[in-house]
Amino acid sequence: MKKINSKLLPLASAVAMAVISSQAVAVEFHGYGRAGMSTTASGGEQLCYGSGAAGHFVGRLGDECDTYVELGLAQELYSRDGKSFKVEAMWATDIQDQGNDYQSLNPSEEGGEPWAEGDFALRQFNIQAKGVVGFAPEATLWGGKRYYQRKDVHWLDLYYVNNSGYGVGLEGIDMGPGKASIAWTNFDTPSRIEGDNKVDDETIQNNKLDVRYAGIPLWSGASLELIGIYGWTDLTENQDDAGYTDNDGYFFTAEISHGLLGGFNKIVAQYGKDSMGHAAWANHGGGESLNNYWWDGSYKDSYRIMDFGVIKLSKDIELGYSALYQAATASGDDVAETDATRMSFVARPMYKWNDIMKTTLEVGYDKVQEAWMDDKQDLYKVMVAQEWSAGRSFWARPTIRLYAGSFWGDQAENNTAGDSGGDDGNIRVGAQVEAWW
Repeated sequence: MKKINSKLLPLASAVAMAVISSQAVAVEFHGYGRAGMSTTASGGEQLCYGSGAAGHFVGRLGDECDTYVELGLAQELYSRDGKSFKVEAMWATDIQDQGNDYQSLNPSEEGGEPWAEGDFALRQFNIQAKGVVGFAPEATLWGGKRYYQRKDVHWLDLYYVNNSGYGVGLEGIDMGPGKASIAWTNFDTPSRIEGDNKVDDETIQNNKLDVRYAGIPLWSGASLELIGIYGWTDLTENQDDAGYTDNDGYFFTAEISHGLLGGFNKIVAQYGKDSMGHAAWANHGGGESLNNYWWDGSYKDSYRIMDFGVIKLSKDIELGYSALYQAATASGDDVAETDATRMSFVARPMYKWNDIMKTTLEVGYDKVQEAWMDDKQDLYKVMVAQEWSAGRSFWARPTIRLYAGSFWGDQAENNTAGDSGGDDGNIRVGAQVEAWW
C-alpha cells in the first residue's frame, strides 16, 4: 500500500474545509426576538395594553410584557439550470411572565410554579421552488406552512394583511406592468356548536383563495398593490346534514406605496364582509375565515383606512408615524353597540447621537368602542427610551433600550389587574432587547 504524499495533506485539508464552509454558508439562520424587565411606581411589573394578537394601538414601545423568540433555518438544496429548491422551517417560543431564570414551557398546574405556562409552536415548514413552472419561470412555486407576504406596521405590531399558515401557491408571476400571485390556504376552526346539533366532526375547515397584483405604477416613485381574499367553508357530510352554517366572505385591500422625505409612506384601504367580516378590524387581517358568527358581537363587516411611514426630518432625526380609522358592524342583539369604531394616532421620532446611540420618543392616542363597550374609551401614552443599536437606521437591530413613561385615559383607569385604582398615570420603567436577523 502506497504512502500518502505528505505534501498533499495540507491541500486535502484545505479542500475539505472549503467544502464544509461552503455548505455551512448555504444555511440561512434568521429570526426575531424580544425580552425585557420592568417595574412601576405603584409596585410590581408593568401592565400591558396590547399583544402580538391584539396589536398596540398607542405604540408598542414600553408596552410588551412577554418574551417572544422565532428561530428559523433555511437552505437551498438544489440549484441547476435556473431551477432551485429551498426548504424552510421556523419554531417560536412565547412566555408571558418575564421574571425568572428558569421558565418551563409546560402548563402550570395548581400550586405549581407561576412562571411555567410557555408556548412552543411550529410557525413555518415549507418548500419554495423557483424556475420550475414553464409558463412563468420567474415565479416561485411553494407549498407547506408559511408566512405569506405579510404586511405590518411595526410600532403597532399590527399585521393588516397576514394570510399565513398551510397552503400552496405561485407568486411573482410577470403580468403586464406588475407581478401577480395566487395562493390557496386554509383555516381550521372549532365547531362552537353545542347541544343536539353537535356532531363528532368538531373541526370545520375554511378555505381561502388569495389573489394579489403588485407593482402597478402610479405617479413617479409610487405603486399600487391590490389584494383579494375569498373565504368559504368546506363542511363534512355530517356537518352539512346537521345544519351547520356554511358562510362565505371576502376581504379586499388596496395599498399605495411611495417615497417621502428620504423614506416611505403607505396609504391603505381595507374592507371585509361575512366570513371575513372582522378582517379589516382585527389584527392579522385575512388569516381567519369563519363559517359562522361565533357569538353576539362578532363583526359581520368592517373597513379600515390607514396612513403610515418613516421619514427623515434631518440627518439625525427620523420619524415613524401612523394614523388609522376603522369601523365594524356587530352581529346579534345582545350587544351594547352594534357599530364599533376605533381611531389611533402614533408618532415615534428618534434622535441619533452617533452611529450607535439614539433617543426614541413614542406618543400615542387611541379611542375605541367595541361591540361590548357601553361608551368609547380613550388611551394616551408617552414613552421615552435611550437605545444602543447596531447602526443609525430607524430599523437598526439588535437594540438594547432603557425606557420610562406612562399611560392615561379610560383604558388605563379600567386596567385594574395590578391595582384596584387602575393604571392611570402610573410611571413605569424598564429595559428591553429586540433583534431581528
